[in-house]
Amino acid sequence: MAKNVLISGASQGIGAALALEYANQGHNIFLIARNESALQDLCSKIKEKNVEAYYSVCDVSNINQVKNSVDLALQSMNSIDIAILNAGIMGSERISALDANNFKSIYDVNVFGIVNFLECIVPIMINQKQGTIAGIGSLADSRGFPGSAAYSSSKVAVRNLLESARVELKSYGIKVITVRPGFIRTNMTSKNNFKMPFLMDADKAVKGISDAINSGKSIYSFPMPLYLLTHLAKLIPNSIYDSILSNWAKKNGKV
Repeated sequence: MAKNVLISGASQGIGAALALEYANQGHNIFLIARNESALQDLCSKIKEKNVEAYYSVCDVSNINQVKNSVDLALQSMNSIDIAILNAGIMGSERISALDANNFKSIYDVNVFGIVNFLECIVPIMINQKQGTIAGIGSLADSRGFPGSAAYSSSKVAVRNLLESARVELKSYGIKVITVRPGFIRTNMTSKNNFKMPFLMDADKAVKGISDAINSGKSIYSFPMPLYLLTHLAKLIPNSIYDSILSNWAKKNGKV
């Protein structure tokens, strides 16, 4: 049976690929992002698959814009069965040259971009007595990485936020899934000036993501080799971790 799927950060990268993947599965799609021309193009592609497609231009860090977009989604589709909260930004923040405003802007999108949607969507799903919320985190939440304090710490916040939501909302029939990808080939990662191990194409990544969401997994971390490496990093003593990452940071201009 066709479901109604809302996706934030849907104009490019993982979000756009997920929209096409769910459209291929026969589901109706509501797209949310800031780039209207990209949303219009993607809507046209989705409608060619004989499913419904709608969009709303929205800055996810603005709660009023999020409320308007969610209201429009509900009016357009009558329900929100799956909400994929994918919007996110990266940013290089060296502690030695910290800019609090840049730091905050990353949290505004990566963390409050999810919080704002939860405020609007959770009451809808409670009323429906069902629903699935998937938040896109990152394997970067495993430890603090030099040059990306804002991004990695924001993903720690995302992981804990979604875990709290998962436990609390279970009794309402709402599933909450944390998706923790590694490096995915997108416009966002193309700006990285360092080697990205186990880099994956977005089309391949979204098949695993959609399978995890559809099956109701609590947490989906991938690719497995990088997940194992980041998990191992959490077990390394601080003295060894500091030495390894300090040398890496110097070689890659992160300090």
